[in-house]
Amino acid sequence: MEFAETFVDQGYVILRGFVPSETAKALKDIAADDKVMAANAYARTDAAGRQSKVTLWYEPGDDVFGRLSCSDKMIGAVGACLGGEAAFFHAKLMQKEARSGGAWEWHQDYGYWYDDGFLSADMASCYVALDPATRENGCLMVMPETHRYGRLRHVAVGEQTGADMARVEALQSRHETVYVELDPGDAVIFHSNLLHSSNPNLSQTSRWGLISSFFRGDNESVLDDPRFRKKAIEPVPHDEIMAGAKGSDPGKVFLSVS
Repeated sequence: MEFAETFVDQGYVILRGFVPSETAKALKDIAADDKVMAANAYARTDAAGRQSKVTLWYEPGDDVFGRLSCSDKMIGAVGACLGGEAAFFHAKLMQKEARSGGAWEWHQDYGYWYDDGFLSADMASCYVALDPATRENGCLMVMPETHRYGRLRHVAVGEQTGADMARVEALQSRHETVYVELDPGDAVIFHSNLLHSSNPNLSQTSRWGLISSFFRGDNESVLDDPRFRKKAIEPVPHDEIMAGAKGSDPGKVFLSVS
């Protein structure tokens, strides 16, 4: 598949119209009204003190959000990029509010997923835009090809985990920064070692998105923790995403942050 070749070469690939725009709007409306989702949200503060909210869960559940993560199109696309079985790790709702949403520092996801017991970086995430993602509202930024450098050292930056800035700055001199601007329903799949970040949202529009993260099936965590192990999942036909519950499945296992 041509998009998988782009992923391997660049560390990311954009898939336009991954879900219909009306489906993305419906998902945003459901998420905004979901009291369980809101109750399990936590804030992360950037170096400037601005906050973005995240809700993260480890069991997909039979709701519209879990069905998106488990759709045959999602699993097939990520599996093609990883070169093997795509095993569900976790998913999260990213909530960067208008005029106040914080930045995400430059980092690699494997910079901290390593500590969850995954022996290799054969992992990837798929971000599906629920709002327009633009430069003005703090869209994802990536440094193409930086997934080839392996895992960098990560340190605390505000309440986040960021890559060693000396290494980041060295790589910035070699690689361009790409703003991943998306319309609602567009998706981007990116490698767990790809350096990425986002600026704060100082615009008048929110920037919400759903991120589903996967590990390759032969890269199961060595830790005895069910959150990081393979889960029995039946793929859902992609055109049946909206057939699930219109609110969070009570069986979800959410990340609890005190």
